Formats: sequence, structure tokens, C-alpha cells
Amino acid sequence: MKLAVIGTGWIVEAFVNAVAECPNMEIAAVYSRTQERADEFASKFGIPETYTNLEVLAKSTSIDSVYIASPNSCHFEQSILMMQNGKHVLCEKPAATCTEEVSEMLRVAKENNVVFLEASKHLFSPGLEIVRSLLPKIGTIRRVSFSFNQYSSKYDGFKQGIVPNVFKPELAGGALMDLGVYCVQFMVALFGEPKDIVSSSIDLSTGADGLGAAIATYDGFLVELCYSKISHAAVPNEIQGEDGSLVFEHLSRMEQVDVVMRNGETRQVMCNPLKNQMIYEAQAFYDMVSDPQKAERYNKYSIMAMSVMDEIKRQQTR
Repeated sequence: MKLAVIGTGWIVEAFVNAVAECPNMEIAAVYSRTQERADEFASKFGIPETYTNLEVLAKSTSIDSVYIASPNSCHFEQSILMMQNGKHVLCEKPAATCTEEVSEMLRVAKENNVVFLEASKHLFSPGLEIVRSLLPKIGTIRRVSFSFNQYSSKYDGFKQGIVPNVFKPELAGGALMDLGVYCVQFMVALFGEPKDIVSSSIDLSTGADGLGAAIATYDGFLVELCYSKISHAAVPNEIQGEDGSLVFEHLSRMEQVDVVMRNGETRQVMCNPLKNQMIYEAQAFYDMVSDPQKAERYNKYSIMAMSVMDEIKRQQTR
């Protein structure tokens, strides 16, 4: 598989390093808005081709797949363009800005016989399936708390008047789209789409949400979602059952799960993730291109998660 990457940020660097660990995959091209940056990135990683025109990249016969890590608001148009030209697409989360866009992306993928996959590394890491396997041990689920609260490295600059893309609502920035997406996707992957959801947020001067919280209702239990780019939290994630709880740290990199039973018994289950967890999603993407039906499960997660985020955003803008 010969991939092109759209974008040259830190997350693209992590992806390029992940692909280097995957057999049968090669980064063959990089796109940037400027030739200088494209050349710099290509030189750093030994990438043979550079592009500054997306139309030209889309029509390239030397590329069969594309990894998209541009600003969130660009994902939809860039993905559609690539898929209409026969390219498989691995697109950074969030895949788009609304459910209608994700649905259209999946329609275009099917129409052009290509694979579309949202690059949600936490859903391909072993942690998710370990948590899923442990759920029966804690009895009937009653309360769940998922959080991702990380003080942004760009927030101090924002307070001085420098507005980065991540705090621009016109580029689909904000805490929900950047960090809350982890919580929402983990929730729907484990439990499906909720029956109801209520939410609120603290918005910044740009109109982007700096932090937010939501409560999702399922049959017999509630899920609390908390996410922030303007504060930090040391509180772990927890799934509470009638017989015990599962407790674990970061959704984006789960090292271990503590099983804490109501009778006081406790044990640790190690997840043993790879140092670069993007290796899991890169390999999954390769496997899905070989067997497109494998993508359907994750495409459903993308639709459900975006539907939940649409409702959260609707309530935040009332």
C-alpha cells in the first residue's frame, strides 16, 4: 500500500513513524500548502514525492491511499475528493463536522469501491477490547465516567491574543471535537448510541468550547462525559457495576485496567500497548483495504459518535 499524507504536524509525524513499523505499507508522498514545508517534511522522512495541489494528488497513479490530518473543517471535502478519485482514506478524528457529512463520506466510499476509516487510535488499541472483556465481571452496569481533560499547550498563547486553529469554531475546533471525541467514541464502541443526552459547556471568546460535560442515558445506567482544553484533571475513568468497578487512566493510551470488586478484591490487568499506538490503526486500515467488510463496524461507531456530538453541540449553542 502506497500512502500520501495530507498535513505535516506532529500527529502526521507519529503516523509516518507508525507506518514504518508496518509491513506492506509505505509513505510515498506528502501534501502541504507550501512547497517549502512539503520539501522539509519529505526530506526528514525520506518521502519521494511532494504535492501542494490536492487535485493533482487525487489524480496521482502512484498513490492508492491517503491519510488526512488537516484541520477538522477540511476533512469532508478532502476525503470526498480523494475517494472520488479511487483513493482509500484514513481520516483523523473527528472524521467530519456533522453526521450528514460522515454519512456522505461513507456513501461516496461505497460508490467508488474504496475504504473510508476514521483514525481513532484508541478504538484499535488493545485497551478497548480488554475493557469489553472485563465488563461481565462487574455485574450490571450502573454508572460510567469517561473524561479527557488536558490543559492545552496553546491556551496560554490564546490568553495573550494568539488564536490557534484548535480554538477556532470555523475550523471545527474546541474541546468536544479535539478531546471529547475520545470519550464519545469510547462510549458508543462499548455501549452503542444512548437513548438521551444532556450537555453544557464553557465557551471561549472565539465561540469555541473550552470545556464541556454531558450525561448520556442508557437502559439502567448513566454515562458522564467530561472534556477540557483549559483545565487538567487527575481523575481516572471508571465503569461501575453492581458487583465492582473497572478503573483505568487515559483513554488515548491505556496502560492497565484495575478491577475493583465490591468485596474489596482488586487485581490489575495489563494492556501492554505499543509505544506508538498509531501502529494499531495503520495495520487495521491495511487489513480493511484487503477486506472492506471489516470497516463496517468502525464506520457505525463513526456515525453513532458524530450523532451524539451533533446533539451535544446543538444543546451548547441554545
